[in-house]
This record gives sequence, structure tokens and C-alpha cells, in this order.
Amino acid sequence: MNEFNTLFYLNPQPIWVYDIETLRILEVNDAAIKRYGYTRDEFIGKNIKELRPHEDVPHLENVLSNENRQPLFEVANYGEFRHRTNNGIIFHVEVISYVTTYNGRPARIVQTQNIDATKAIQGKLQLTQAKLDRLLDSTSIGFFQLDNNLNFTYWNNASEKLIGYTRDYVIGKNIWQVFPDIINSDFHTNIDKAVNERVNVEFTEYFWPIQKWFFSNAYPGEDGVLVHFRDVTHIKRSQEILLEKIDQLKEISFLNSHYIRKPVASLLGLTSLIKDEVIDAEEYREVAAQIQVCSLELDEVIKQINRKVKDGDNLSVLAYGMEEFSFKSLLKEVIADYSKTSLDHEIVLEDTYDVIYYGNMQGIRIAVECLLENAIKFSPGHNRIIITLDVINKNVVLAVQDFGIGINTSIVNKIFLGFAKKEMARELGEGLAKVAEVTRRHNGNIWVESKPGKGSTFSIRFPMSNLSAYKTGNICDYPAHTNPGLEIIYNKDAQYLRLNWRGFHSLHTVKAGCMRAIDALEKYHCHMILNDNTDVMGSWEDAVDWVSNEFFPAIEKAGLQYMAWVYSPSTFSRLSADLTIETIKANIVVKTFDNEEPAKHWLGEMRTKLAR
Repeated sequence: MNEFNTLFYLNPQPIWVYDIETLRILEVNDAAIKRYGYTRDEFIGKNIKELRPHEDVPHLENVLSNENRQPLFEVANYGEFRHRTNNGIIFHVEVISYVTTYNGRPARIVQTQNIDATKAIQGKLQLTQAKLDRLLDSTSIGFFQLDNNLNFTYWNNASEKLIGYTRDYVIGKNIWQVFPDIINSDFHTNIDKAVNERVNVEFTEYFWPIQKWFFSNAYPGEDGVLVHFRDVTHIKRSQEILLEKIDQLKEISFLNSHYIRKPVASLLGLTSLIKDEVIDAEEYREVAAQIQVCSLELDEVIKQINRKVKDGDNLSVLAYGMEEFSFKSLLKEVIADYSKTSLDHEIVLEDTYDVIYYGNMQGIRIAVECLLENAIKFSPGHNRIIITLDVINKNVVLAVQDFGIGINTSIVNKIFLGFAKKEMARELGEGLAKVAEVTRRHNGNIWVESKPGKGSTFSIRFPMSNLSAYKTGNICDYPAHTNPGLEIIYNKDAQYLRLNWRGFHSLHTVKAGCMRAIDALEKYHCHMILNDNTDVMGSWEDAVDWVSNEFFPAIEKAGLQYMAWVYSPSTFSRLSADLTIETIKANIVVKTFDNEEPAKHWLGEMRTKLAR
């Protein structure tokens, strides 16, 4: 009993004992008397309901009802309550009670702790947090926070407006589940760097699903990563236009120095002959003819300059608006418009299911119109043009086929270089340059298959982003975005690594697959690769520079000495491979093949060579 008296009466926290049946207080310690302002005689016999504000009594009755259903040995921590002192002051307490027996009566001991100070601090913190939330939600800068598992814990209003995902959609999800379409991009690399190296990073990245540029900062902390970003698209577009104008001026300057000066000098010489009366009457006709030739030459150069200026201006004003639209409806509208003016050609949209897409509808319409104009122009005497629409591996693929004169190999190569190198896009002419720009903005590409005398098929690819699926009410196929389209197999007997590429590829997927190839080469300690592109579709020209300048030096360092490269049937994929091989910056022997059997045979010879 002495131990109980010590723990009860000398405890600095208010404690009392109450009768479970009558709710009357049976005993109280000095700390409770002091805190609540009653005398001992006033406290003892008081109903515990009298220690609460009247409006809180129903809550107490509910707690007591639940308490009576608990096992007798269970300690009940009831959390926060409001109590009232003798002079009416209300304060917050945390209550702990447990069952006991007092003078033969079933009772409960109650200990309370004043938490007003804690509540005040919490209130201030909540107020500060509320002010911060209002500030972050009112700014035009996007803010989001990730926990250490890279799950979203915060997403402000600006993020919702800038990107398009609602807060309810992203909170709790992993960042790469929300943004699978930028896995292996610079954004991915920088976020991983901030998380793994615990360093602040800043970077500018193009987010192709909405065709905007963002400047981002990522700050790692104990609880995860804080990222803020702002739209710098207007700055990047201004820079692009300025660089295009500079390129135009360089080209015009080149034309001026190399092509204008010659006819001008000739005209000056010929006219001086007339002025100085050096020629006789019989020579006037010949001089006049030469003046006409020089004038026509000069006129053609001036027209060429005007075309370059016009083409550059037309590229810079391509629409940037994003919206949901029906691909099938768009194609029907374009076909209806052209059917009114192109009476010599029948444009057929082959039976296909519809695709609801989120993208730059006006830009895509211009691209389709350019391809149609091209098909009509180069198929005189052949009145049928076929348009097909398909979805392959989460890519919308649109093809325009004509049955005209076709394109010879040298022109196909020139077209490829125009698509592969932006600085050469103007050489394509205004139409194809526009098509290339529209596909580039959508993270897609364009390619052509052609046979002289048989016609040509131009195909354009538009990837379907997670945001597009979200906007159009579809479900994102996460594996389709995260799988780089590469199967890696180690042939132990032949001692080479086989890379089976398939489907469409872009810079991001090529990077992901190549990094896996480097890891596998190091794992198996082999020095030969069978790089099989048989199932690759379309073109991957945007990855050529990275593969030749970054990947090959890295894989040489990992031990690669020989690579057998099996071509894809796709002309542009084949040209992508050729351009890569021509510019490789590594001491690796690469030999190309049309099928895998001779490629395997050659690798066998190289294995014998390595064994010597």
C-alpha cells in the first residue's frame, strides 16, 4: 500500500479513482486538486461527467460504453479529451485509465496530462502548413514531393495545371508508374542521381506527352525528394527560332558568296562591254543571250533564297496546341477536303478501328496533308492512294501509300539524312520538313519504303503516352513503356551475346537496351555480340549519335571486340545502322549481314581468332 500511495499521491500528473458503476470519484491526488481547482471534499463524490464541458458528455458516454466491453486487464488509452476546471477554464488532456479495485469496489484509475502546449504547437504548425500549402497552390511553379520509395506524397495545383494529372491520381503512386514514358530519359537519370547520390540537381528536359520544356530542381532530404519545376517552353522555342534564323543567314551568306557573285560579275562584265562600245552590232545578239542566261541564273538563286526563308518561317509557326481527337475522324476530314480538289486521285482509308489520341491535332493534320500532297505529286497516271491506320505496341502508325514513280536509293538516303539530322531538314523541302518536325515533337519518327516504278509508302509513328491514356479514359499499359524491346541471351557454346531487338525504338528505349547489353557483356565476360535487328520496325535515327559516340566506347571498355549486325528489313532502320557504323568512335570490328546464319558463321571464325 505504501508503494501505491507513493505512485498515486506524489505523482506530478493529476490522478483519480472513480467507481465504474456510479461514475463517482472515490479518491484524488494533490496534482488533480491543484490543476482542477477543487478542494478534496469537493472533488471526492463528484461525477466524472462534471469534469467535462456539457457538450462533450455524449462523447464520454460513448467512450464509457466501449470501455465496458473491453477485457478487464486491458489498459485503455483514450487519446484526447477536453476537461473543465472549477472556474470554467477548458483545456485539452490526454487520458489513460485502467481497471482496479478500490475498497472492494470495481473502479478505474485515471491519469490525465495537460496537452494544451502541444496542441498550441500543433495548431501553429498546422497553420504554418496551411499557409505553405496555400502559397504552393497559388504559385505558377510546380511542386511535388516523393518519399524514399519514390511514391508521390504531395502534388500542388500548378503541377496539375502544367502536366494534366490530378492530385488524386498521382498521390500514393510511384513516379515511374505515373511517368513511364520518360523512363531512361535525362529526367529519370537526374532523379536517380538526386536519390542515390543525395545531391541537388537542376536540369532542363522536354516532356513530349504535352510538348513542353521544363526547368526542374530536385532536392533530396531525409523523407524523400522535393522537386519544383517551371515551364520554359517559350524560352526554348524562342531559342530554336533564333538558331533557325542564324542557320538561314549562314545559308543565305553561302549562296551570296558562292552563287550570286558569279552571275552578277558576269552581268557587270557584259554590260561594261556595251557601255564602253567594245562590241560591234553583230555581237549584240550573242551578248544579249549571255545576259539573259546570267539573269535567269541569278533569278533562280534569289528564288532559292526565298524558299529557304519561307520554309524556315513555316516550320517555326507550326501549331503547338494539345487536345483529344479521333484519328479516324481527322483522316476522313482530310480525305474529304482533298477529294474535292484532287479529282484525278482516289484516296482510300482502309478499314480500321478508331484511335482516340491526345496530341497536337493541327500539327498531325498538316503532316498528313503534306504526305498526301507528296503522294499525289509523284503518282501521275496512278489514281489510287491508300491510307492505313494501326496501333502497334502502343504506337499509332499512319501510312500513306502511292503507286507512282517511286524513289531511287540516293534520294531515299538523302531523305533519311534529312530526318536524322535536323540541320539538314530544310534539304527535304517544306512538306517533308514539316512532317519530320511534327513527329519529332511527338517523340515519334517517319520512314519510307520505296521501289522505283512501283510507288512509295511513307509511315509516321506517334507513341501513345500514359498521359494520353489518362486523358482519353484508357488504361496505361505500364510494361509496354518499361520494356525496351530487347531480349538478351548468352550463347555459352558459341561464346557470344545475342541481342534480339524488336518493335519500334527511340533514343530512350535504345539507351535502356544498350545499358542492359553492357551489363550482360561484363557479367559473362564475352567479347562478341550478335546484334539481331530482324524484328526492328521503322527508324531509330534519333539514337544514332548516342550509339556511335557513347555506347560503342562504353561497350569497348566492357570488353567487346567483334559485333555481327543483322539488318532489319526496314530501309530506314538499315540506314540508321549504316550511319551508326560509319561514325563509331571505338576500336570494334563491326560486320553487317542480311540474315543471321552468315553472321553466326563469321562470329565462329572470330572466336577461333580470339582463341589463338
